[in-house]
Amino acid sequence: MKYLILLLTFLLPSYIFSQVTFTDVSVSLGVNDGGAGQGAVFLDVDGDGWLDLYNANNNTNCRLWKNNAGTSFTDIGAAWGVSGTFPTRGCSAADFDNDGNIDIMVGNYNAVLILYKNTGTAYTNFTTNAGVNFMGYGGSINWIDYNSDGKVDAVFANDGIPYHYNYLFKNENLLSFTNVAYSSGLTDSLSTLCLGSADYDNDGDMDLFCGSQTNTPNPVTGRLYVNNGNGTFSDVTTSSQLTTYAYTWSCDWGDFDNDGDMDLYLGASNAPNLLYQNNGNSTFTEVSMQYGVNDPSQSYSCGWLDFDNDGDLDLYVANGQPTPDKLYRNDGSTFTDVASTVGTNDIRHSACISLGDYNNDGFVDIYLVNNGTENRLYKSNAGNSNKWVELRLRGINSNRSAIGARVKVKAGSLSMIREVQGGSGGKGQNSLPVEFGLGSASIIDSVIIRWPSGLVQRFANVAPNTIYNAIEGQPLGITNNNTGIPESYALHQNYPNPFNPATIINYQLAKSNDVKLVVYDVMGKEIAVLVNQKQNAGTYEVEWDASNYPSGIYFYTIQAGDYKQTRKMVLLK
Repeated sequence: MKYLILLLTFLLPSYIFSQVTFTDVSVSLGVNDGGAGQGAVFLDVDGDGWLDLYNANNNTNCRLWKNNAGTSFTDIGAAWGVSGTFPTRGCSAADFDNDGNIDIMVGNYNAVLILYKNTGTAYTNFTTNAGVNFMGYGGSINWIDYNSDGKVDAVFANDGIPYHYNYLFKNENLLSFTNVAYSSGLTDSLSTLCLGSADYDNDGDMDLFCGSQTNTPNPVTGRLYVNNGNGTFSDVTTSSQLTTYAYTWSCDWGDFDNDGDMDLYLGASNAPNLLYQNNGNSTFTEVSMQYGVNDPSQSYSCGWLDFDNDGDLDLYVANGQPTPDKLYRNDGSTFTDVASTVGTNDIRHSACISLGDYNNDGFVDIYLVNNGTENRLYKSNAGNSNKWVELRLRGINSNRSAIGARVKVKAGSLSMIREVQGGSGGKGQNSLPVEFGLGSASIIDSVIIRWPSGLVQRFANVAPNTIYNAIEGQPLGITNNNTGIPESYALHQNYPNPFNPATIINYQLAKSNDVKLVVYDVMGKEIAVLVNQKQNAGTYEVEWDASNYPSGIYFYTIQAGDYKQTRKMVLLK
């Protein structure tokens, strides 16, 4: 017994100090808004690679905070034209016009909903121009390219009494929308509180769940609609066995058991929460008690995240006052609530969460919206050595936001899927980038991206602990706003290689240096200078467009301080 105590004394400090915990940095970073918070979304409004934050408030000023490279936030809501005061209930964001700037839709109650178009330096109210100036009766919004035409559409949930039909705004021409809900098969009027879309049947198109607070005229309080692949939906609630009788305020899809299909968690206000495990045959089994996540509190938001980067999805549940929020760690055969241990056991009236890596350190952070009291930004302390990877997808033939794309990552014994979501958790949305924890894996065996257009791309032997830009039809590119500092210098092989007419060259700097990256022809003649400036330590990428050069062998050389490296590439026209 004495030896056991000594052993535990030796091991426990190591365990405690290597555990992932969270710190509320909302006050120090300036995002502790105390308004009547309803919804939130992490989004990159200015395209600088850092997640900004939009906070929707009810009859108090809405907020748009610019992320200053992960060190602080600045309220730019008024300057960007989105700080209005409305009876707001929620929000969601997507690039509806495929112009490279992310737009915002805001849901109001008993008032016209709002569509803000991002011009690159500000937002303009585009509601009437887009034809979506409909009376809103709720705040749950899901962007979804339901007909796979490369233009992202929007589902808007209406709640309250008398009951109102939901809207499905079909994106006609990247400028205007038409409400086609009823003709597309979305025919319920059950006072919808939350929306969640995912490809639960693995057929390549996005299906839709609607959670509500009434069972009139039917006995269930939710609807599962399968996408028929022809622009219509069918109600499969009964046949799927995904039947709930609780007031469903929140929902989120995620593959918690890593079996390759999407499961669904539901947060309720008048009954225990529910977890529907996907059986892989278009049916579900309710397993909340089996896995220990049947929280009986009033739960208004929820979200899946791998907070400890161990390769399986954990679960955050936001509860009404005074019940503490839950953070369920996925332990494989069960979940364990670790909220009080890791510092996320908020007891305020939680209304919404948004998940995203705001400081680009590879660990997911949590923004918690509290209705009537200060919000919280839970910063992960990145307290373990587990590996990770993040992918920022951009559609070309698919919608620009890549909403509906599925990413599958294999690393050793781990096999995981994520989907780019157009709304989540109830009245908000998680960030568009997808994040994967990799445990101790030293290499990613494969990354497979299935785009909404149907294109499937496969990448092998991908390095972990990196944020990648994934552009449809192109090789993976490395961003240069990862906060990690490389331990050594490196010049990587260009890709594609051979290429025509353009190729990407990646390199990394261990220290700040004057950097010169030059291209030579086979005779040793300098023909292009790609970089010639001082750069900070970090990871970079540069494109060389060889449209004006003939086929042949070329060499590229980097000089950074005492480091010098040359590689060969082939232009094949």
